This record gives sequence, structure tokens and C-alpha cells, in this order.
Amino acid sequence: MFKSILVALDGSAPSNAGFKSALALAGDQDARLVVLHVIDSSAAVVGLEGGYMPPSYTETLYAGLRKSGEAILAKAAAAARSVHVDVESMLIDSRGEPVARAILRAARKAKTDLIVIGTHGRRGLSRVLMGSDAEQVVREATVPVLLVRSAERVRPRKTAAKKRAAPAAGTAVTRAPKRAAA
Repeated sequence: MFKSILVALDGSAPSNAGFKSALALAGDQDARLVVLHVIDSSAAVVGLEGGYMPPSYTETLYAGLRKSGEAILAKAAAAARSVHVDVESMLIDSRGEPVARAILRAARKAKTDLIVIGTHGRRGLSRVLMGSDAEQVVREATVPVLLVRSAERVRPRKTAAKKRAAPAAGTAVTRAPKRAAA
């Protein structure tokens, strides 16, 4: 069904969970796996608030981001090769655009027919403040998108039975007798 699967990697637990799912799917589908790391060039200027940053600092920071991305991709490619999955690595710069747009651009360039992204599963105010690259990819993608949450982030939902307070261990439970109808 899928011939080429792109998975976005950043080294986080959700990203690693997405990679594991993409790798398994690529193996099952005999698909090519494209592992992608986006260097978020806007990360180099966050927190400056109008201050001066020497060029040597930005060059060093960018080199560190690139080296980190290369290491993430090398590890993923080695894991894919070890299970005989055809793999291609892509390291790209966001060029000041949102990471989600860079992911979409890479998916079009690589002609993938599925995008896999690990997601933090943020909700509420943290999602509003932090934004969601995964959500933007889902909204703008022209191919299917598989979102994968990492196991460490998933919390079971409380059922009605769990919400009721249970008596402590060893506590006798007594109920008041029903009143007779008068």
C-alpha cells in the first residue's frame, strides 16, 4: 500500500516512538523509509530579544544543531539497515519557516505517500502557547499522516468506576439499612 514513508525525527521520546512505528510499517509494506531531521534555524535566535549575537556564536550553534541532526539520522539509518529496510536520510534547514512547512516540503521532494510524526500530545494552554508542528502537518498534508504518541506520555482515561472513592484496604464497609415505607 505504501511505497515511501517519511518520518520526522528530533531525538525526543515521541519522535523515537514515531520512528519505531514507521520502521515497522516500512518493513511490513516493503517500503522505502525516509528519515528526516529539520534544523530549526529559528532556534538560533530565540531569547535574544533585540540583543547582539556575534556571528561566531550563531555559526557554532548552527554547527552543533547540524551535528546533532546528523547523529540522530545516522542512528536511525543504522537501525533501519539492521532490519533490511531501504532507508534514505534527509537533513534540511527550516530556512526560517515553521518546522511543519519544512516537513511538508521534504515529503513532496521525496515523493512519500505517508508522513509519520511522533507527537507530545499537548493539550490546553500548553498546546496554544507551544503550537503543534504535528497539527499543522495534518492540516496541510496532501498525503496521509500517522501521529504516534510515546508510551511515557499516554495516560489511561479515568472510568466512572475508578473515579468513585474506594475504601482503604482492611476497612469494613457498612451501609445504612433501607427505611421502610410508611
